[in-house]
Amino acid sequence: MRVQPTIITRGRIYLAPLGTDGAADNNYWLCVSNNIRNPRLDEFIAVRMTSTRKPQLSTWVSLTSQDKPWVSVACDDLGPIWKDQVIKDAGALSAPAMRKVEQALLRVLGIESPRLR
Repeated sequence: MRVQPTIITRGRIYLAPLGTDGAADNNYWLCVSNNIRNPRLDEFIAVRMTSTRKPQLSTWVSLTSQDKPWVSVACDDLGPIWKDQVIKDAGALSAPAMRKVEQALLRVLGIESPRLR
């Protein structure tokens, strides 16, 4: 059963499949699109959450115990999630973790920043 959240919000984690073909597995996704965009479109931009350790990459964010049960964020696994495919809201990522996600997204997009060097 799909339970569409009232408002999709940056920094919150949502359970949803990737794609609309019905065969996709459900995954947890962190909303990274901005809160001005989110209510105006039918989809939001998200990155995949993981509950297992992954290789050290500058585009992956390792999380602390503050963000359990999540272990990492795959910021290079970026894409649209349709709002009507959201199954549930699974809470929010901590503010320090979101700052790390923001830096990883800059790397994913190839945006140079003096803070990244």
